[in-house]
Amino acid sequence: MIVAVIGGGAAGFFAAISAKTHFQDANVVLFEKSAKVLAKVKVSGGGRCNV
Repeated sequence: MIVAVIGGGAAGFFAAISAKTHFQDANVVLFEKSAKVLAKVKVSGGGRCNV
């Protein structure tokens, strides 16, 4: 199984982690249009995320 997650923000990042946790044999691929994932989390809150 291949799981594609679109968006490397907090929701996409945690969706990818959750997918891999629940489907350990799956290939989880995270797609992000910018060069860095979690960029907004790093900018706001000193690296902490209120999810």
